[in-house]
Amino acid sequence: GSNNVLSDKVNRALHVRTDTPAMRAALDALANLPSDDSDVGISIGGGNKPHGAGSSSSGGVIDAKSVRAAIEKDALRRALEFQRELQKLAGDATALRERVDNVAQVAALVGKRVESQIVDVTSESNGGEFSGGEDDPFGTTPAAADAWEEERNLASRLASAQKSYVEATKRQTAVNAFLDKFDLGEDEARFLDHYNFEGFVASDGYLEGEDNNPWSHPGAALNIIPNPTEGAMDDATAFLNALERLTVIRRELTKTFGSGTESSDVSFDYGTGMDNSTMGDEGGLGSSGGQSLGTHSALRMMEQLASRQERAHERLYQFVQFFLGIGSAAPSSNTMMVPTSSTDTGRSFSASDVASYGALGRFRDGDDMDEAFNHPIIRRSLHVLRHSPAHHVHALELIASGRRTEVTRRFLLALTSGYDGMAPLEMKAHDPVGYVGDMLAFAFRAFRVEGELVKMLFLWNGNKESDDNRNDGGEDEGTPQEEETQLDAIAEDEGDDQGDSRPMDVTEMLAQSMGGLARPLRTRVLQVVSSLASQGGDGSGGDRQGDLGHRSNDDDDDTSSSLNRLVAVFSVCGLLRFYRSAVQKALDKLDDQTDAVANHNAENPFFTTCDECLTEAADFYAASLRAFGAMLVAHSTNSAESEAQLAQRAIVRISEERVASPGFAEESASSDGEDVVSKQLSLPFLVGTMIDAAMPHLKTLDDGAALKSALTVALKCGLKASESTKWSTLIQETEKNLVETFVDTETDEVLQVCGLEGLRSAMRHMNGMYVKGMTMSSHPGLSQRDVESSMKKFYSSLFSPPIPTFEDTIKDPELRKIARSKTAERVAEVYRELHEAITSEKGGYADLAFLGHDPNQVKTLLSL
Repeated sequence: GSNNVLSDKVNRALHVRTDTPAMRAALDALANLPSDDSDVGISIGGGNKPHGAGSSSSGGVIDAKSVRAAIEKDALRRALEFQRELQKLAGDATALRERVDNVAQVAALVGKRVESQIVDVTSESNGGEFSGGEDDPFGTTPAAADAWEEERNLASRLASAQKSYVEATKRQTAVNAFLDKFDLGEDEARFLDHYNFEGFVASDGYLEGEDNNPWSHPGAALNIIPNPTEGAMDDATAFLNALERLTVIRRELTKTFGSGTESSDVSFDYGTGMDNSTMGDEGGLGSSGGQSLGTHSALRMMEQLASRQERAHERLYQFVQFFLGIGSAAPSSNTMMVPTSSTDTGRSFSASDVASYGALGRFRDGDDMDEAFNHPIIRRSLHVLRHSPAHHVHALELIASGRRTEVTRRFLLALTSGYDGMAPLEMKAHDPVGYVGDMLAFAFRAFRVEGELVKMLFLWNGNKESDDNRNDGGEDEGTPQEEETQLDAIAEDEGDDQGDSRPMDVTEMLAQSMGGLARPLRTRVLQVVSSLASQGGDGSGGDRQGDLGHRSNDDDDDTSSSLNRLVAVFSVCGLLRFYRSAVQKALDKLDDQTDAVANHNAENPFFTTCDECLTEAADFYAASLRAFGAMLVAHSTNSAESEAQLAQRAIVRISEERVASPGFAEESASSDGEDVVSKQLSLPFLVGTMIDAAMPHLKTLDDGAALKSALTVALKCGLKASESTKWSTLIQETEKNLVETFVDTETDEVLQVCGLEGLRSAMRHMNGMYVKGMTMSSHPGLSQRDVESSMKKFYSSLFSPPIPTFEDTIKDPELRKIARSKTAERVAEVYRELHEAITSEKGGYADLAFLGHDPNQVKTLLSL
């Protein structure tokens, strides 16, 4: 054990580092130790040690023992010094406590003297003369009594004045706190009373209008400054901040004092701790006086603030209309001749204004109009207007109506005249698929633009840009988060009180914006689909075949025309399916971003249009597909193809179009894959309809091969193997029956060539009229001579069997091999029957030497 202890000590010594701060400090302390123990000067037992008593070495050398002793002595010295200082501090604290007690006693005595009757005048013992008692150490003379009475009155008045001063101070503090919380600053009041967004309109020359209102001029809507100066932006931001602060102030006043219909007992002490029951009338704020003063003042403030807020909201509402060109500032549809399906009554402009600005008013084009809706002041203004439900609801309705008009105008322009540099969509009316695709693409692009625009209008505080937008300028560097949360709660409470007149949300505004476009889009899509589905059409879809990659050698015949229209209808279904899915995903994403709880897919006109058109187009496609299958015989008569080959063409064309169409790319992941439309557009429906229509007309093995090839293409294009088993089995069974028929026919021809057909026919004839005792040799055609001649001819053909190759009738190598084998087996079987009959008892042949081979040898020679 000792070795281990020693080893541990040695290891610790070896691992000691002398360059650490702690070690350096210790070494410095050791270097400063005195060389003589007498320098310490500390006596533990009450006296000093003799010089050199604690030293174990001389000559200034310090060993370990002396170091330990020095450290202990130094620690003891410090402890004694700390004890002396602590005793001194305890004495001072005791003296201070005594002095505080004395002061408290004096203060209590003074307070008692002030509150009690200082002079005691009694008339019972001395007839009205003043007599001193125990509490009257200052004499009992009348002069002294008068003096003390005066001093008492003076002290009483001083105490009352002091109390009034304290109460007035508390009242002033409460009033200041009240004004800080519930009153507006000078700049805020000035903005709320007079600011009217003058920096956003070029109002030079007509500011002298009605009440100096720049928006009262008829041409104000055409003179908007879309990008005002930084000062104008700062003023607008300060105005909006003041208006939101005003909303918070009114809310807090309502919470504190009520709406004015409650009892007037409510008083406002704002945490001063004043007891109204103890305040005199001269104290200023008596119980009834303070309550009346606080409540009535607050109610007057609420009325003034409400009036100020209403006027400010009215000016803000007017500015939003003029800046966006909606409502009263919208160009009149009759004057401006805007091509739209809806009419809005707006401000009429002069002919010069119309000539100068055009159909969009001050906006140069649609992009310029979209940028106006994305302006930060407009977004903030709509966010602030939510505290005025009437203005907010009407503003959103005007915006939605204006966007509906604009989107419809753009779509109709794109159809007839072209929009944004594009050629008119009507120019592609000869190409149904391209025409429908371009219309849907334009409508979806408009849908996404409107979605982003409406989302930006609503998500002022819901996106990452809100913090930056709030700090655009102004005295207030943005609304604090707590105040913004409070404003949201106020808007939510106000929205709950609106009942049925709630403002539109994002999806409702988007639905309103797309409502005007949906009707003309639906009409044109259904017109194209019904035209394609009509069998009596002019085959307009035939020009599409070069794009689809399947140009027929005879594109002008009825068969190709019908097939082209069928494929075009299926292509339109794919486009509608794709855009319906895209719109649904966009709406779901919009619901997630805006925390919407309801699914608004069914409420959006664009989604409804795509869904209804898809349902109609799928019905037309299913009916056209059945009609094409029913007319396979007629089409086959007019073309060089069989019914099965026509069915193959239809399956291959539609299957490949399905792969190329984006509308079926995510069908496996779709949750509604079992609906009627999906079943009508599915590969099983296509394959089943075509094969069922072609199977009754399957006459050749080539037709069966064509149907099998169509199944193979369908499998590559997404048809499940389990779904194709039924039709594969049906085709194989039909092929087997056809092979049997071909084998029977070819067997008869082979027997005719090799000489056995006559013997078989004669034998069948004899079997039909056979009676007991009849022999073959006696039957015509089965005589000794006839049999020998036929057998000789047959044996000579065995060296080169006349088994057909079926190359012209059967394309499948496996089926050809099977057919040849079965033909050889049938010939060998006929020879076996003849051989057994000739060698039997009913043969009646005298010499059987003409039978050169037995049946097994013949089967071997004929084996392939």
